[in-house]
Amino acid sequence: MKLSLRSKILLWFVIIILISFILYGFLIFFVYRYNLRGERYIIALSEHPGIDNIIIERLRELNRSGPFGPPPQLTVIPPGLFMRIFFTITGGVLVIIIISVSGGFLVLRKMLGQINFITRNVKEINEKRLHLRLNLKGKDAISNMARVFDNMLDKIEVSFKKQKQFIQNTSHELNTPLTVIKTKIDVLKQKKGINKEDYKETIELVDSEIMRLSKITEELLILSDLEENDNQAEFTPVNMKKILDKMLKLFENQIDSKGLISKASFNGKFEVLGNNIQLEQLLFNLMDNAIKYSIPGKELVIGLANNKNGKLLIFDITNTSTIIKEKDLPYIFDRFYKTSATTERRGFGLGLSISKRIVENHKGKIKVDYNKKKKEITLKVFLPLFTEK
Repeated sequence: MKLSLRSKILLWFVIIILISFILYGFLIFFVYRYNLRGERYIIALSEHPGIDNIIIERLRELNRSGPFGPPPQLTVIPPGLFMRIFFTITGGVLVIIIISVSGGFLVLRKMLGQINFITRNVKEINEKRLHLRLNLKGKDAISNMARVFDNMLDKIEVSFKKQKQFIQNTSHELNTPLTVIKTKIDVLKQKKGINKEDYKETIELVDSEIMRLSKITEELLILSDLEENDNQAEFTPVNMKKILDKMLKLFENQIDSKGLISKASFNGKFEVLGNNIQLEQLLFNLMDNAIKYSIPGKELVIGLANNKNGKLLIFDITNTSTIIKEKDLPYIFDRFYKTSATTERRGFGLGLSISKRIVENHKGKIKVDYNKKKKEITLKVFLPLFTEK
């Protein structure tokens, strides 16, 4: 039979009381026994006055190593004193038991009250009421447990909200190109006298939106893979300058088409311990984002350097843009985040979210700085340099 917590604690108190009474009984028994032996010994001496001398002489014969003193004096507790001791011990034991049991029941009542409070409130918490908290005050173990539970709920609520927002944004991002395609096809259906140019324009638009859908799904798969297998990627020494040179060649046409003035500087060591594919994806995303949102004709400054103690590699890329405001900075790494200044139908997508995850997988940090006066945005990545052991 499985006992409840209340029954277990009550049983524990009953056992303590029984043990107390048993020990008390043994104490009284030994006091009585001691007193009875003393009385019998005195009676024996009074009836046989020479018995103690006979015992001593016998012991001297058995052991001649030294004289024996007189037998120890046995004291008999007077009846009046004995009763006072008896009632004092009895009263003390009863007072201790009453205080212990009363205090125990008060503590038990408080504990069970807290547990019942937690149970009732936890039952009311669900996916629609994640804002509820226990808010249990106190410094005892149950109150500490309630605070830990509240902290866990805070994290779950934040995670749940982010997940919900992510699903909404993803649905919107996937639905937008589909809506564009459907609208264009509907217009084409209703149009009379369709010519070759109309078909060509429609096909190009459909192809463009399909490419966009493909990119979104690809980025979703990349992000999912990074989150599930963040510690399983193969890490080897990677030269970041070689990757950056590759990216500069890859984006050369885009830089020229926007009339951007590209400036690159390289100083220090460039090897980090990481996954080559992920690090290529990191630089691709950051450069693609910077070029896409740069004001045409402005500078695009890229750099690789080491920090002062020579333990970190710092990659930074600076572009001039009006799409980001200072209040947007804490959120630009959120998935599908749209800034307050965004005029396009889409936001940043998943590129910066993927970049942040890659940096975290490589035990690095990524941050953004904003120069309000020059409207310059600088993304900085800090990665541990590779050192041979």
